[in-house]
Amino acid sequence: MKKLVVVFMLVASTLSFSKNTKTKVVKDNTPDYRAYILGDDKGNIFYQENATQKYPLASVTKVMTIIVALDEIRKGNISMYDEVTIDWEILSAGGSAIPMASGEKIIVLDLLKSAAIKSANNAAYALAKHAGKGSIPKFIEMMNEKARNLGLENELEFYTPAGLPDHMTKKKLDMGTANGIYKLSIEALKYPEYIAIARQKTAEIKNGTYKLKSTIHLLGKEGIYGLKTGYHTKSRFNITVLSDKEKANIVTVVMGGKSPKIRDEKIINLNESFYEQYKNKEIIKKDIPVVILPLVGGYASEVKVYGTKTFSKIVKKDADVSIITEREKKLIAPIKAGTSVGSYKVLVNGEVVFKDKLIVRKNIEKKRIIDKIIDLF
Repeated sequence: MKKLVVVFMLVASTLSFSKNTKTKVVKDNTPDYRAYILGDDKGNIFYQENATQKYPLASVTKVMTIIVALDEIRKGNISMYDEVTIDWEILSAGGSAIPMASGEKIIVLDLLKSAAIKSANNAAYALAKHAGKGSIPKFIEMMNEKARNLGLENELEFYTPAGLPDHMTKKKLDMGTANGIYKLSIEALKYPEYIAIARQKTAEIKNGTYKLKSTIHLLGKEGIYGLKTGYHTKSRFNITVLSDKEKANIVTVVMGGKSPKIRDEKIINLNESFYEQYKNKEIIKKDIPVVILPLVGGYASEVKVYGTKTFSKIVKKDADVSIITEREKKLIAPIKAGTSVGSYKVLVNGEVVFKDKLIVRKNIEKKRIIDKIIDLF
């Protein structure tokens, strides 16, 4: 009995040690994300980390695919309702997909919806082949040319139209920086037809026979209304989103999230932090006078003077915003509509952020002598 007891104790001790060892191994030191950036639609950046380091893009690549396809539509080279014939090259794209059959015809609009909302790789390949006049490599060249035209050739590099991993495509990985995707997302805002699609949580294609569901689970939260997610094992979980809460149009990019939950939580945390600290302040409205000046020699005693543009800026909630004008103390009639009568500057915390002319919006007539005489009586 004593031997049996001893053996049992040794086994129990060994089991206990193995359990403790396993607990230590399970600890994950992988960072929660690789990079992020948050900025407004004018290029002003508020938060960033590792934003200029290149990482695999995965399906965020499709933002460029959709933009280039829309460029071809705008040029008249293809149309939204072109029928694209599906072939083996399109069908060979793996991963996320919509149902397709060889020889089937699918319209461009349905392919755009599928690529933007469901992130369908075969839809992205179909768009690329059609817009590239039958050549996917030619379309890839068009994607990189667009990057060059946007000044992003050092921040974005494309080898596929869908962002699939290299072991599937036998090509290099599509690569980019968080800053590059941020700037590309600002470019996407110039395509209202893209944004209208990206806003949709669900959509129907193929005459309502197939339903798409957005891969962006954050739509509607913190004013988020698009734009694109991406994932494969080498990229981890990427996302770029647009938000217009409280009239502050911002773009937030997170790359290399350890999980979808961690990635999405980082987006929400960044957005909440931004809206707690900043606001979009409408400083100048072109239909509201900047200043009212005394008028001499006219039918009125004063004249409203306006800026030529509306100006708003995202500023910290406690920022000191002021307007300084440079103009005559009084105006003398007659004055033609559109005449510049001075200028003004907008300052935020003492720094000039905007300059504009001051103009008279209406013709100001000189008072006739007879009217002056009548006034004396």
